Amino acid sequence: MAERVFCIDFGSGFTKVALRPDPGATTRLVNDRDIESTDFCLPSVVVVDRSGPKPVVECGKKAAGRTASNGIEVHANWKKWLFLTPAADDPAANPLETFLRSDDLARLATQHGVSAGQLGHLRQLVGSARELLAGFGVHPASRDTQKQQFAASIAAHYFSWLRQEVLRECDRLPYAGLRYDGIPVRVTAPAFAHGANVTTHPGCKLLTAALAKAGWPLHPERPVVSEPYANAVGVLTKGENHLKKDKFDLGATFGKGPLVTTLKDPDHHAPYRAVVIDVGAFTTDFAVLTMNPGGPGESDPDRAFAVQQHSIAFGMSHLDDRVVAAIPAEKAAWVRAAPASELDAFRNAVYTEDKPHRTNTVGKIGAGDDTQPIKDCLTRFAADLGNEVKQFLATLGSKGMAELVLTGGGMNVPALRDAVLAAATANGHEYAKVHGPGVKKPAGGKPVDKLDPRFTRGGSALGGAGLYFEPAYI
Repeated sequence: MAERVFCIDFGSGFTKVALRPDPGATTRLVNDRDIESTDFCLPSVVVVDRSGPKPVVECGKKAAGRTASNGIEVHANWKKWLFLTPAADDPAANPLETFLRSDDLARLATQHGVSAGQLGHLRQLVGSARELLAGFGVHPASRDTQKQQFAASIAAHYFSWLRQEVLRECDRLPYAGLRYDGIPVRVTAPAFAHGANVTTHPGCKLLTAALAKAGWPLHPERPVVSEPYANAVGVLTKGENHLKKDKFDLGATFGKGPLVTTLKDPDHHAPYRAVVIDVGAFTTDFAVLTMNPGGPGESDPDRAFAVQQHSIAFGMSHLDDRVVAAIPAEKAAWVRAAPASELDAFRNAVYTEDKPHRTNTVGKIGAGDDTQPIKDCLTRFAADLGNEVKQFLATLGSKGMAELVLTGGGMNVPALRDAVLAAATANGHEYAKVHGPGVKKPAGGKPVDKLDPRFTRGGSALGGAGLYFEPAYI
């Protein structure tokens, strides 16, 4: 049982933390001071400075402004490493042996006067060592395994820093007498880790182990929930939690939306569905929540919905990769080496505002000869995203009452938002209400909810901390 809880929505680009301070209290985003500056979005960037006698780790906004150099490692978008499926351990997967067999090493050997025979002996020595280790049942880790292990290590550092930031911010909140350091935490994970065994998924186990190592007490019953499911709950409830006779009140919590209309008149409006599409940096997440026949009654609201969910490793970072491959080499090099904060500004200018981004070294990106290649990348990415939406919704029925929820940083890009909206409304799919940033109500169209950044980017944290996922209050 947890009367109050933190929820960490650990994202590839930014991490958001929400707090439910009491069972029936409205959940709030920690560090939510200015909605325009989105202070609650904490960069998921880790810098390891090895230039001194001991490595120094730096996280968050300061790290997001750092540039990699000799002795300075900048790690952004490292969440994907936690959820890798490591390849089989083979010689080609080991980076040391790959380097030892490479032409680059042969050139370096010649440059520094190392004979071909000496290089051959070195390669033979390493090969013999591998065979000897194999005889004892020891297998050197593959490249993917090494990335995963490294990500687990920096995750512990990141969550330790995050805990300090959150507790410091909580000291400013108006909830006197709460011991914030004892409040348990729940974390969200991509939907390819969903289901009954979510906490046993290797990536989730690494996440929860890193949180525990960093000092976060894990939620005793439900330490992990899927990102799209939590996102749906966060947006549709707006972070509200209501009790009725000390039990979760689903109708009051979900407010006056289409869900409540369906509950009051199921003969005419059922089934109710909520369709959630979230475009992030690492993944695009999908979820459909369909009210089970008969509604929730007095049962667990988590069992009142049939939930379909899916995550694909296809997000804004993949659009960046396409753009890097399409623009001139010097500008591509700038994008690859840009600090995380500068890369975020680049995306906002070029993708969202359709304006060039000015740099101090390579001029404007998104102007001149690279304008059309970037537009082509955005168009193709939007089309591919639309196809993924259609594929996921192919089996969705068109009867009943449905809501469409569009969230994630990618939904701030008009071309992507329009493509997703068009795909979600294809094949006869209609929605009683659409939620999303920048959506506009067409003439005579259905109601819209113009989500602000708290819900566009913080919905998963708000929903994950909600009473909805608290079994003790059902």
